[in-house]
Amino acid sequence: MSRENDVLTLRGRLAVTLALWDYEREQILEALGLESNPRAWSTGALVEEIKDCIEGHKMLESVLPANEALCGEVSREEIEDWLNDIPLFE
Repeated sequence: MSRENDVLTLRGRLAVTLALWDYEREQILEALGLESNPRAWSTGALVEEIKDCIEGHKMLESVLPANEALCGEVSREEIEDWLNDIPLFE
């Protein structure tokens, strides 16, 4: 009996933990403007998406010329010039 109770207790704790993780990931995905199944995202992929939102590489790729790399070769002034006509917040 004790083993069965231990198994049920562990399953219950696992279910609660998974529900909390799903809720937290849903909140993060919603804040990023993404609608997706929270379990479809690995932790690493979610971290990379958050980093990109902070650093803005995907957004900059859409406005930088295709042959320009996002490295030290592009000055801040050049980036600001390219972004002048792009509404960042709606």
